[in-house]
Amino acid sequence: MLVVGEKEMTEGVVSVRKHGTGDEGAKTVDAFKEIILQEIKERTDQ
Repeated sequence: MLVVGEKEMTEGVVSVRKHGTGDEGAKTVDAFKEIILQEIKERTDQ
């Protein structure tokens, strides 16, 4: 889940919360995009 509130908008980040692991902290949109693309690649390579 991504949280984008006023603070995140001001800082240019998204707060990431992952099912099963919880709060993963704030990341830039580009950093989040790289993480999610890598996770998708790992799942499709199996």
